[in-house]
Order: sequence, then structure tokens, then C-alpha cells
Amino acid sequence: MKNLAYFLGIFLLALLLYIGLMQEKAEHRTAVSVGSKAPDFVLKSLDGQEVRLSDYRGKVVLVNFWASWCPPCRAEMPLFEDIYKRYKDKGFLILAISTDVNEEAVHKFLKDIKVSFPVLMDDGKVSETYGITGLPTSFLIGRDGKVVRIRLGEYKELETDLKGLF
Repeated sequence: MKNLAYFLGIFLLALLLYIGLMQEKAEHRTAVSVGSKAPDFVLKSLDGQEVRLSDYRGKVVLVNFWASWCPPCRAEMPLFEDIYKRYKDKGFLILAISTDVNEEAVHKFLKDIKVSFPVLMDDGKVSETYGITGLPTSFLIGRDGKVVRIRLGEYKELETDLKGLF
């Protein structure tokens, strides 16, 4: 009985510490939800250009967080490229934000799967601001800069969602 009480005491202490850490981390994040304004960011593209989300106000933008080692991320890239080619003239843009720490891995991946939309390298702050907890995660942003849809996992419904915005 004494061991059980000791174990429960340690468990509760660890739980309280964990909850405190998670609350502190959550305070540093911006809550992004459907209907909220998408937080602005500036990141460098693979070709060294600075890309600012707010420069694309008036367009429909898909902000996609992904990584080269992520199988669902790899699977959705060809679909994104196809949809991008069909809708870019209507005012659609994809900003693919790689969470890879190694830019070389991204270049290697893009040799196999070529994309014509901008690929950006996350600085760690943008994925934290957007509250990324899993990959891939996509945010569909309307022309007014507000989040229309958030999708964790492969975004197979993208084209259906886009049709309602054009």
C-alpha cells in the first residue's frame, strides 16, 4: 500500500509538470482555426527568395506543412501539382513549407517529384505559430486571408474545397 501511494504521488507530480509545460508551450502559439485570419509569415524559398504570405491576399492559398520523409506528404505532392496547374490561372497558389532540417533532403525529394509551386523552408517558428502537431497539415486560406479549411493528413478533398471558392 505504501508503494502504491508513493507511485501515485510521483505520477501526479509528473502529470502536473507535464500539464504546466504544455500550457506554457500553448501560450506561445497562435491559435489558428477555421474563420480566423491566417498568421502572416516570411520564409525563404529553395531558390533564396523571401516569400510573405500577406503578399498573396486576394488569392486562394494552400499552406501545406510537409517533410520529405513523410509518406502521406510524398503521396499528396503529385495531386497538389496537378491541381495547382489547373487552378493557378484562377488565382490559386500553394506554399509548401518543408519542416525538414536538412535542405538537401528536400532538393533530393524534389528531383523525383517536380513541383512548380514555391517550396519554403520552415524556420521552426512558423510551424509553431500554426500549431503543427502532425504531417502533412494543410491550411486552405480564402481571398480575404481567413482560414477556410484545416486538414491533418492527405488532403484528397482539395479540389472539391477549391470549387467552392472560385
